[in-house]
Amino acid sequence: MLARPLKEEGPEADFLPVAAHDLPNFDPRVIERFAESAYRKANAIFTGCVAGGVVLGAIFGATPLTPLGAGWPIPQAFGFATMLAGAVVGGVIGYVVGDTRSALCRLQGQTALAQVEAAKHARAMAEAMREIHEIHEQLSGLTVAPVAPAAPAAPEPAPEPSPFNLPSVPALRVATGGSQVKPPPLSPPS
Repeated sequence: MLARPLKEEGPEADFLPVAAHDLPNFDPRVIERFAESAYRKANAIFTGCVAGGVVLGAIFGATPLTPLGAGWPIPQAFGFATMLAGAVVGGVIGYVVGDTRSALCRLQGQTALAQVEAAKHARAMAEAMREIHEIHEQLSGLTVAPVAPAAPAAPEPAPEPSPFNLPSVPALRVATGGSQVKPPPLSPPS
């Protein structure tokens, strides 16, 4: 049985780049404006939550001043103190709620700014790679003169025999060039 290809002839989409041709060019100012609006929104959310908390707390704290407060054990004379305490507690609750919600908007703004910075770094990296490629092309066009082999080194003289009848130490080999190195002296020179 002969194997047949799945398609007899591929459509043009298989061979041509498929992309929208009416997309606008990248403009970092759009993302920066979005980040600014996210920060403005974060500030508005924070301020609104604190103000709303103060107002609601003051309303709940002023309950002893209303006819509803007649059944409460708090005298009407302390109504202004409870209103202030309610405003403070409401402001603290509004601060906590507003700070948490505004942090999400700030995070969106920072994420957008990070994307802009990543695009700037990617563009700089692409330009650097293009320059490196151009330099590589220029260097590959140059011819390199052949290097003459180095003259062989003169053999080292044999070490002096030790007056103490010590066994001889084999010569050390250096990793570069394979030349012989004398071993260090066994005792300091006198």
